[in-house]
Amino acid sequence: MHTYLKLKHTLFCIIAPCGALFSQTPAASEVDFNTPIGYTTALKIAVERDPRLNGIEATFDAAEGEVVQAGLKPNPVVGAEFENVLGTGPFSGVQGVEVTLGIRQLIETGNKRAKRTSLARRELDLVAWQQERLRAEIEADTHTTFVEVLLAQKVVALRKEQLQLAQRSNEEVQKLVDAARSPRVDLTRSQLEIRQQQFVLEQAERNLSAARNALASRWGLIPAPAFTVTGQLVLEDSLPAFEELVASLSGTATLGQFNALTRSREAALDLEKARAKPDFELFAGGRYFNENEGDMGFVAGIEIPWLLFDKNQGNIQTARAKLRSIGHYRDTAHRALLVELSDQFSRLGNAHADAIAIQTELLPAAEQTLADTEEGYQRGQFRQLAVLESRQTLFKIRESQLEALTRYAEAQSAINAITRQSKIN
Repeated sequence: MHTYLKLKHTLFCIIAPCGALFSQTPAASEVDFNTPIGYTTALKIAVERDPRLNGIEATFDAAEGEVVQAGLKPNPVVGAEFENVLGTGPFSGVQGVEVTLGIRQLIETGNKRAKRTSLARRELDLVAWQQERLRAEIEADTHTTFVEVLLAQKVVALRKEQLQLAQRSNEEVQKLVDAARSPRVDLTRSQLEIRQQQFVLEQAERNLSAARNALASRWGLIPAPAFTVTGQLVLEDSLPAFEELVASLSGTATLGQFNALTRSREAALDLEKARAKPDFELFAGGRYFNENEGDMGFVAGIEIPWLLFDKNQGNIQTARAKLRSIGHYRDTAHRALLVELSDQFSRLGNAHADAIAIQTELLPAAEQTLADTEEGYQRGQFRQLAVLESRQTLFKIRESQLEALTRYAEAQSAINAITRQSKIN
């Protein structure tokens, strides 16, 4: 009797922390594709070779530059002014020229520079959240495609085993037909079974190739190199509590970014309020009079805008509205996550129930039936056809279990992606 492929323990891959992942896993150029690839290595390659992360790094550098720029004081303005030049009478030529050399300096009020810098820092935080969301997306995408390759490998292995069994059964039937112990139609039936198993094996191999290409494309490797993945397909003994999963949503990057966005909008509102306060400009310098023997004088002054019409009220209103809108956007995002989580949790529960029923009830019964049938066949109680039918029944149940595990793994991957906790505090 062929031993049933037992799948026990938890659902395969343990995701390493990012720091450990980068320090312990070889670079993509150093990966030996002739040896099975684990999930940690697959994720490392995906992170290392994703061009979007390089774009985020450039955006991060740009945001840091904006923080530096926001903290700079306005430059002073040095200027010269010539009066009474090229006129008529006593002002002809440069006889009555007056030359003023001075410097102007804008003095910001309302602590604008500090608030401008605060806004730039909050914008920098948003880039960090953008990077975190992208990493979460890469992680979820890699996890899903990795699972697909792992499952496709399991299907190919099962199909190969079925084909080998069909070939051995055909040999047994051939001997029985040659000995006139079975009708020739049994041989025709066993040969058809071989062709059917060859067909489904070819299908499984094509599906495996497509899944492998999908994972390799996340690494930027097209066409995909020949490789296999390694990991355990495991079924948890029990499902996580739905309430705990819902509670964990607040720690995800999808919702956590709204806290950073709120701080950014608050800083923008503070800055717009500060801009409602007028800055003033000081100027001072010396004046030369081209009269008598060239007299000198000192000039100074101040200029303050008269806030008669523009008090920045429009920008303040806009900033307040943008701040108020964040709560609505967060509620919308939370609802979308909750709907998706509920849907995936239902899929997880259904697949888990199916897999448990198959593992604890159907498989043991099918294995026992096959054992009894093979034993009866040896004693001459059953024909070879009964043995073949018992084997086919066992394999169909194993296929059903693998299909249930596939649905279980897909749902769990989706739930892991939805509830992934942000690494930004």
